[in-house]
Amino acid sequence: MKTSIRIALITIIIVILGSVMVFAGEPIKLQLDGRIVETDVPPIIENGRTLVPYRALLESMGAEVFWEQDAKMATAILGSHRVQVTIDNNTAFVNGITKPLDVPPRIIDGRTLIPVRFVLENLNCAVDWDPDTRTVIITSPEKEGPTVIQSISYEETDSSYRIVARGNDVVKNIRTFAYEDPERYGIDILNAAFPEGVGSIDADNEIFKFVRFSQFDSDTVRIVADLNEKVAGKVSLSDDRSTVFIDFDKSIFAGGDVSRGGQDGPGQDVSEDEDEDISGILPELDWRARGKLVAIDAGHGGSDSGATGKINGKVVIMEKDLNLDIALRVYKMLEEAGANVVLLRDRDITMSLYSRPEAANAMNADLLVSIHNNSAETSAPNGVEVLYYDKVGIEAYGITSGEVAAFIQKELVRETGLRDRGIISAPHLAVLNKSLMPAVIIEGGFLSNSNDLQVMLTEEYREAYAVAAARGIIHALNAWADR
Repeated sequence: MKTSIRIALITIIIVILGSVMVFAGEPIKLQLDGRIVETDVPPIIENGRTLVPYRALLESMGAEVFWEQDAKMATAILGSHRVQVTIDNNTAFVNGITKPLDVPPRIIDGRTLIPVRFVLENLNCAVDWDPDTRTVIITSPEKEGPTVIQSISYEETDSSYRIVARGNDVVKNIRTFAYEDPERYGIDILNAAFPEGVGSIDADNEIFKFVRFSQFDSDTVRIVADLNEKVAGKVSLSDDRSTVFIDFDKSIFAGGDVSRGGQDGPGQDVSEDEDEDISGILPELDWRARGKLVAIDAGHGGSDSGATGKINGKVVIMEKDLNLDIALRVYKMLEEAGANVVLLRDRDITMSLYSRPEAANAMNADLLVSIHNNSAETSAPNGVEVLYYDKVGIEAYGITSGEVAAFIQKELVRETGLRDRGIISAPHLAVLNKSLMPAVIIEGGFLSNSNDLQVMLTEEYREAYAVAAARGIIHALNAWADR
């Protein structure tokens, strides 16, 4: 009898375990808006998170999907939302800001699998799980409505004349523009509505006379300041990104008339008809480009020394110090030329790799320039180069990273006299592929090459590098303004 009971119990356990194993082995299904999405590689569960083939699913819901092989990075864009994930990396970028992942993306059987809930919820989709049928249930987001611009006003602060546009939701995209004859500066707020249709404000200050605004087309609200002088505004957003500020700096009038470059600075004493393509002299910055925000990144820093230059085995210079010195010079030159410029680090502090593009994204920079110097495992490589990556969506900025790189490389070769290594596409570098705006990494001479190092130890090299970077940036901004 005991034997019979034992056999019966064993049989029951086998049946139960067998059913669990069969259930666990059943494929996971993907349901999008009520229909099943077929994939050539089945979804998997890892550490309680479901990973699914990203291209088949996202393309079926109308998202734009991109794969960067060198960086092993997948990008998904749906509406105004953008998610970037990297294979075997627990950090994602959502609309340019870092977020942690519980489980990183994987490559299985040649297909990229992404954590479905994280990616889709950050694309504004609803995601649910039916454990009985082992089905991921996905609901596409409703079509995003426009941000309603509820009011447009004018105010005077201690430092600026300010135009303020307040919306009922996040402002998703802004384009700036400037025109001559007559002088005007303005912005287009995209995917926005202005119920009043049209309006104006009589400001009558020394910088602009009127502010005009209207529903420019079906999904664009345009705000224009009619200028008295050739002065560009500086555009920023509130912390919740629902309010747009356009500031016109009063300080440009502190010394009397507006100067050609905004303030006296390198090269600003040349006359209008002099050739501005002279080595060591900064060209005039087009007033229409002065509202563009340029972020300068001094590479490495703090506990990260970067490369080192050695003579007879002794360290004579650390890259982080050289980078910071040059970056500070570039910042000063651009500021004195009238550019809207910010430094990501102005002292010897540690910054993580991802914090650099994240900071530039958060401040809505128009251009990111990272200052570096080079090194190699052998002593042979020498010369200067500029790295770039023309990433997805770069066209909307009006200039590409490659174009900026070409402007800077031309000046770098001329000013430093070092060998021309050209411009190089480097999509695997985080500063380039995680930044939303055009971005370049300038690589000065090689600290590992004895001839380059001798040049790089001089004051003349640092100044020449800085002048080259500033000249290249100004040429790029001016080309931008002409478009």
